[in-house]
Amino acid sequence: MDRVSGLVVFFLGVCILWQGRHLSVGSLRGPGPGFFPTLLATILMILSFFLILPRGKKEVEDQSFFSGSLKRVLMIFVALLVYFFLLEYLGFVIVSLLFMAFSFIVVASYRWHTALLWAFVSIGLAYVLFDVLLKSNLPKGVFGF
Repeated sequence: MDRVSGLVVFFLGVCILWQGRHLSVGSLRGPGPGFFPTLLATILMILSFFLILPRGKKEVEDQSFFSGSLKRVLMIFVALLVYFFLLEYLGFVIVSLLFMAFSFIVVASYRWHTALLWAFVSIGLAYVLFDVLLKSNLPKGVFGF
């Protein structure tokens, strides 16, 4: 399964490079519009080799991919859809806090109080960075925050 994932990531990098082929890369002192996509695509392609190449010792998975991992992926996908539809209505802070807590519980298997703590920290830092320092327009929602 790792090799398949590695191949998908590699071809994603190839597609990014192909789509950005007409953008000028520029230089380190004056990067062009194609600099960042080219850099990311190259990093993706290099890192994909760690998944594609064999590792020597065969790992034994204790649970089937389709029983545990796929279920978590589908739960996060549904949570992202809910996040997308509620973001404008409830605002960035509330929806992101709930999504992060849910993600910490589902993906990282944190207990609910630890997940809430890390969600508060993550969203607090994101809010300070984007709203306070960068003065971005984050969705405020019906509650005004």
